[in-house]
Amino acid sequence: MRLSLLALLAVVASAVTDCSSSSGQAQCEAAGGQCVLGGNFCANPMYQYDCNPDRNPGGAYCCAPCHAGTVPDDAGTACVGAE
Repeated sequence: MRLSLLALLAVVASAVTDCSSSSGQAQCEAAGGQCVLGGNFCANPMYQYDCNPDRNPGGAYCCAPCHAGTVPDDAGTACVGAE
């Protein structure tokens, strides 16, 4: 009985870890971005990572820094080549 209880706890702990590590916020941060609310300027949005979908459906998204050799444009809405 004790062994089966430990096995059950291990399965539950694994499921909880998998759920939290696959969240949009965790994936965004792992990709080097940060979650921002809609209405913010973001030069490199990564919309595939839905941040906080339960609290901000469609209103929070992942914003990543510009890639090497690029910088945000004057409006802060796109990455452009560094001059």
